[in-house]
Amino acid sequence: MALAVVANVAAVAQLIEQVTGIVSRIIRAVATARQNKQECEHLALRLSIIGDVLPHLPRLPVVERPLKELRAALGKAHEIVLACQDRSAANQFFGARRHADSFREVNDRIYFLLSLFPMVNYAAITTHLARISTQHMITVPSPGSSSGSLQTLTVVPDYPCMFTWAEIVTATHNFADKLGRGCSVTVYKGRLHDGPEVAVKVLDKHRPHDTFVPELVITFRLRHDHIVRLVGWCEEEDDRMFVYEHMSNGTLRDRLQRASGGSSSSAATAPWRTRVAALLGASRAIQYLHCGAEPVVIHRNVSSSNILLDMNWMPRLSGFGAAVYQAAGEEHGGQLVEEVIGTPGYVDPEYIRTKRVSTASDVYSFGVVMLEALMGEDPAALQLDSIRNGKLALKDVLDRRPSLDPTLPQMEALEIVADTVKRCLCLSRMDRPAMSKVVANLEEALQMIRSHEPMSMARWSLIRRRTSEN
Repeated sequence: MALAVVANVAAVAQLIEQVTGIVSRIIRAVATARQNKQECEHLALRLSIIGDVLPHLPRLPVVERPLKELRAALGKAHEIVLACQDRSAANQFFGARRHADSFREVNDRIYFLLSLFPMVNYAAITTHLARISTQHMITVPSPGSSSGSLQTLTVVPDYPCMFTWAEIVTATHNFADKLGRGCSVTVYKGRLHDGPEVAVKVLDKHRPHDTFVPELVITFRLRHDHIVRLVGWCEEEDDRMFVYEHMSNGTLRDRLQRASGGSSSSAATAPWRTRVAALLGASRAIQYLHCGAEPVVIHRNVSSSNILLDMNWMPRLSGFGAAVYQAAGEEHGGQLVEEVIGTPGYVDPEYIRTKRVSTASDVYSFGVVMLEALMGEDPAALQLDSIRNGKLALKDVLDRRPSLDPTLPQMEALEIVADTVKRCLCLSRMDRPAMSKVVANLEEALQMIRSHEPMSMARWSLIRRRTSEN
């Protein structure tokens, strides 16, 4: 039995190596393609994502057959790309249309095979089985019990689960409580059995199927205190859904916009300390995507609507439907994408013009979020050119709801934020700071605000008590 297991592991490992090699050959061949260049580049982009995920596949027998099928499909794709290198005039004239049809067929085949892969299903299915079995419940001594009596607690899975459609219907009470509607998605509030509240993101049935797998693969692996956690997903026939943690205090945008009627009692509108802390938390999430995630993730849709606030007003980055992995070797020039995606007002102008996206595109979008936090205005109303050119002073545009008369330390801290905004909004990606620099600046600003705040009576009493004890 042990020898059989070792043999299976070796066979799968060899297949992964073979498929990885074909992916590399295709990407190299795309660089010299003379026909159907756009189709070739889009194929290379997709394969770069596959290449990043392949090393993380479980070495299990169930992976072997899909890998063999994928190897065959990629072999066909390699042949098509090589055919696109033909320099003859006749082939360029007659071959382009034929190659376009072949690209569509091979792309459909690759997507179908990816949907079969247990890239995430292995961990998901085991967690799912644990969730619906008695192993999902743990037994611990009751608090304060001297007799050793036991109580059962529900454990929320650490990794995303695969849910059935029926389970989603039950959790949402047949989709009764709609939280909101976005581009090709509808979000409903639900509650897991004996568990926490969740937000169920339902994709429209007309939405392309190849948008589901990338979001699942990316969000499945993300672990950060300021990123909304993926609880699970469902894919049955045309029904595709994501289950995320529910954030009870809505979006940062809701709390910032003047039109929303937010009052000074809202934890996101006052004081300045809370607003800057929200920006800092969100910036750390983006820094994690750019520096901590492997591979690097480009969010592509950073906005105040995609920064959610939990019950403790802690910011959580969400909205990963447009996210992509950064392709190898594209760190500086940006990588070509098929479609420019993002929220109007937040999208990097250079990304719009060139269709090349990079981590600097996220930096630009977050610059708009920071400016929105300073001014309390909709991005469409922000005078970005005047901000870049330094024609508007911070004191003239600052939102006065947090404080009608900010203190000198507060103004100095907000000037640090404003200067960071100006750098983030540079039209050239090469002139923008890295997200790590944005985080450092916001940390400095927040520390400056906190260090000059009057000490609360509770904090003063605590310090006195500790001093007397020593």
